[in-house]
Amino acid sequence: MSESHAGSRRLNVSLVAADRKVWQGTAEMVVARTTEGDAGVLPGHQPILSILVPSVVTVRGTEEGVLEAVVSGGFLSVARDDVSILAESVLLPSEIDVQAARDLAAAAREAEAAAGDDFAAREQAEADMRFAEAQLRAAGDASVGAGAGH
Repeated sequence: MSESHAGSRRLNVSLVAADRKVWQGTAEMVVARTTEGDAGVLPGHQPILSILVPSVVTVRGTEEGVLEAVVSGGFLSVARDDVSILAESVLLPSEIDVQAARDLAAAAREAEAAAGDDFAAREQAEADMRFAEAQLRAAGDASVGAGAGH
């Protein structure tokens, strides 16, 4: 399918939040969690457009090594060797406020308990919990998932 060996090609990756371009560069591989499961993207990947869930996106083989970013959800777009991660919120580990993430997790647990039969409120609480847990995981916090019931 491709005219060159995949190992010699690189992906052009952009991590974009609603208010800023977080990171742009080349990489060997991108791993992102979509609504259909984890997606690993290598050079020469088929074009896709997928919905991301709140999670950690891993960009491997950058000039800096491995880059992790927490996304609040959003979209993964792959066209040729161009990969775009588009989300309302994208945080690098150095930008994560661990206490704020713990507070979000606690608020999400309370909202989920209070949601009752309100499907939309329960979905929002679950998304907030995933976003908080992804932040804590990326920040290396040992309390990830503690008491979350997930």
